[in-house]
Amino acid sequence: MNEPLSPAARRRWRKIERDFHVRAFGEELARINFLPEKRRKKAVAEMIDHARRKGVDLGRPALGVTI
Repeated sequence: MNEPLSPAARRRWRKIERDFHVRAFGEELARINFLPEKRRKKAVAEMIDHARRKGVDLGRPALGVTI
């Protein structure tokens, strides 16, 4: 019952997972989500540094989504 997935099924599963991440988080964050942990943490730290340089107040809570 718990058989390993075939290569084709594994590719299909990865595509479904990636499509979900793109819909949920957007293209850039989906790309970052699939990086290895060390590179992912570095990318997030760079985004935070960039936001700080642009004057974003990270002390305030995020209040919803703007469209």
